[in-house]
Amino acid sequence: MKKYKLIIFETNRQDGCMSLARKFYPASWTPEQIRESFQNTKERIGKKYNFDSKHILQPSQKDVEKDIQYNDGQYIKITPNILTKEDYWDEKLPCDVLLIDTSCPNVVIGHRMADCPIVIAEDISKQVVAVSHCGASQINREVPKWIIKALKKEVNSNPNNIRIYIGSCIKKESYQYDRYPLWATNKKVWKKSIIRKNNIYYIDLLSAIRDQLLIEGILKNNIQESSVDTYKDKNYYSHTEEVKDKNSNIGQNFVGCFYQEIESE
Repeated sequence: MKKYKLIIFETNRQDGCMSLARKFYPASWTPEQIRESFQNTKERIGKKYNFDSKHILQPSQKDVEKDIQYNDGQYIKITPNILTKEDYWDEKLPCDVLLIDTSCPNVVIGHRMADCPIVIAEDISKQVVAVSHCGASQINREVPKWIIKALKKEVNSNPNNIRIYIGSCIKKESYQYDRYPLWATNKKVWKKSIIRKNNIYYIDLLSAIRDQLLIEGILKNNIQESSVDTYKDKNYYSHTEEVKDKNSNIGQNFVGCFYQEIESE
């Protein structure tokens, strides 16, 4: 019987920009030049982590992409028959959560980011993993809890068997507003995670995510959080840095995972 392990990885500035957005490239570049540069970046990352650079998937979220609508918490389970594009980056998967299991080895699911947390949740007993981009807007509409609900619905996961990884992101001491943020409309979500000190509002994305996971029955000890603050760590692209410093090297990182076959003992 084949055996698999989950590989989790993050990219950063040293790997290159993980986005096709024009604003991240020289104004003089053509769409073809942008695509070629992006493909080269993906190929370097694929070689680094040992997967096909054309086998990277991410959800098309309604508050990230344009002209996409679906019910909150919608998820898609990846199966070989739904992958129709030569380059999986071009697949449009309208949902909050992507799931994949060992029937699709070496296929990456994840999301680009530049301060926002990416949440990866694996049912280690059934080897099914779920991924979602969980920025402030997604946390506000409780996407972290929908990640766990997707695993419960799809494979009847026991929360005790779910392990969580929350990727590198902006931390509360760096995420500041001079007024209460307008996007924070779900008061119960932010009650303990937006703190006012000296007329500055500090946004604790990790705390807000953690609270939703715990409500769904995830054990505190099963939650691992990256210690990297993307705003402070110059190895990472940061949207906040981009806003504050127009001369910064702008772009997007990528946090993802895939099942890799391992040799049986």
